[in-house]
Amino acid sequence: MRTRLIALLVIGLLTTQIAATVETFRWNASDRWNVSDRQSKAGQGETTRRVVSTDGPYTTIESALVDARNGDVIEVRGGTYPGPLIVEKSVTLEGVSWPVIDGDEQGTVVTLAAPGIVFRGFEVRGSGVEPDRDHAGITLLNAKNILVENNRLSDVLFGIFVSQADDAIVRGNDITSKAQYDDGRKGDGLRLWYSRRVTVEGNHLHEARDAIAWYSEGLIFRDNTIEGGRFGIHLMYCNGAQIERNHLLDNSVGIYAMYSSHVALRQNDIRRQRGPSGYALGFKDVDFLDVTGNVLSDNRAAIYLDGTPFSPQGYARFTDNILAFNDVGIIMLTAVRGNVFQNNSFWENGEQMAVQGGGFTGDNVWQGNYWSDYTGFDADGDGQGDVPYRSERFFENLTDREPRLRALIYSPVAQTIEFAASSFPIVKPQPKLVDASPRVQPLPLPAFAATPRPPITGMVLIGLILLILGATVFAQGVLMTHRVPSAARNTGNSKQLSANSAPSAVNPPAILRAQNVVKRYGAAAALNGISFDVEPGQAVALWGANGAGKTTLLKATLGLIHFDGDISVQGHDIKRDGKAARRAIGYVPQEAVFYDMTVQA
Repeated sequence: MRTRLIALLVIGLLTTQIAATVETFRWNASDRWNVSDRQSKAGQGETTRRVVSTDGPYTTIESALVDARNGDVIEVRGGTYPGPLIVEKSVTLEGVSWPVIDGDEQGTVVTLAAPGIVFRGFEVRGSGVEPDRDHAGITLLNAKNILVENNRLSDVLFGIFVSQADDAIVRGNDITSKAQYDDGRKGDGLRLWYSRRVTVEGNHLHEARDAIAWYSEGLIFRDNTIEGGRFGIHLMYCNGAQIERNHLLDNSVGIYAMYSSHVALRQNDIRRQRGPSGYALGFKDVDFLDVTGNVLSDNRAAIYLDGTPFSPQGYARFTDNILAFNDVGIIMLTAVRGNVFQNNSFWENGEQMAVQGGGFTGDNVWQGNYWSDYTGFDADGDGQGDVPYRSERFFENLTDREPRLRALIYSPVAQTIEFAASSFPIVKPQPKLVDASPRVQPLPLPAFAATPRPPITGMVLIGLILLILGATVFAQGVLMTHRVPSAARNTGNSKQLSANSAPSAVNPPAILRAQNVVKRYGAAAALNGISFDVEPGQAVALWGANGAGKTTLLKATLGLIHFDGDISVQGHDIKRDGKAARRAIGYVPQEAVFYDMTVQA
């Protein structure tokens, strides 16, 4: 009997241990589901909804948090509530009628530091401005399974900062930064730091710096709109990221991935990335890369490749993408090998592919792509050209080696060089790529990238209005042409109108004016009586050998050196009102090359 009792006790202990092991496995395998499930079970019959409003029963969010238990719902009604707000209980905070949490320009406005918090329906504004202290609108800190959705963030340095907060969801938020700062000084709209399996979906980031992630595995960026920033999405050491169905518009760079592997980009619409580099997609030392079904249009360069794929066994596959109306379709460094480009459309790019530094990329695969400059034929009608496509333009090879020549790409000089190269095989360039079976029809534009057309009735109405305006202007011009001046009509002689009564053309004011500018260094005259006007729509080029005075004139125009004479910029005298004059002057670098990041693990 005693032996049976011991056996039953051992079996009971083993059963308990197995159940605990199964529960632990369920927690590790699906943390997000278990947290929500446990909170809902813990709250059965006990969950309390606490109301915060200016009329009570709670008048501050902090007082409601003091009484709240895990699983409670705190309903915050319209009004303005002071920050900073720190939440350290697993509760749901719901805003009704867009309550405002204002940080009064001090620190981080809202900190969420407990697992399973839900934060939705708030307007968050007024963070501090210190980037080294990570002042943000909302910070998710050292806690799993936090949901932040449907909030509005403005006047915050960093938008949402996810710091060591695995399995978070950031959804449906509108995020912008400090409007008074330029792009480099603004904070990131979204930043992720050591946070795994985070989902970022349906957000609108605008006029913020970057959406950036470091050391965060298994990320999902989906259905976001990111515009008017610096980097749209920037990944560093983020393995297993999936980026799909996002719209990236008018940024400096679209998506840039560095030092990551198993990255997938699908069905993204990326347009008008026009910064100094202007890449729609950029990859630095990325392995096991899949880029499928994206639309990349009107960028400086659609794709930039450096050290991708990174390892000999790695790959980078580009399929079913549309690269249209970019300055350059693909830019790759000479050492780039192992890429596969299949079934893509290269449509009316200024240059279809460029090898930075010049050369031939023979170890990449080009197969079945559409090339808008293909001049071959399809005799059997199978949709593939019967002669290979070759990218072999002499002037393009020159610009790859010397990028400054790109300024002449549409000039008669470039056309003459191309004609000579095609006429005389002795100067025929080496092809940069060969596609043995090119498509003869482009891929159809996918629905997610189609621009909605205005209704026909609206177009007809606009056309009628323009026709009426044009007819009115034309009729007035005819009447003015045939009208006889009253002074001439009342006189019987052939005297001309006086000079004072004749119409005179009004010269537009000069945006840059130099009058008798003189600069001497001892007995040497760097500038001697320089005078010129630059009117709106005009340009001036400074051309000369070293020492001719080009830099000296630029320094004088900026008010950086003393000189004799006068220089004004948009009416501001550079000597008397230098700050206002310099504020009207922009700068474009002579060579715009994307810098290499030096962050190491």
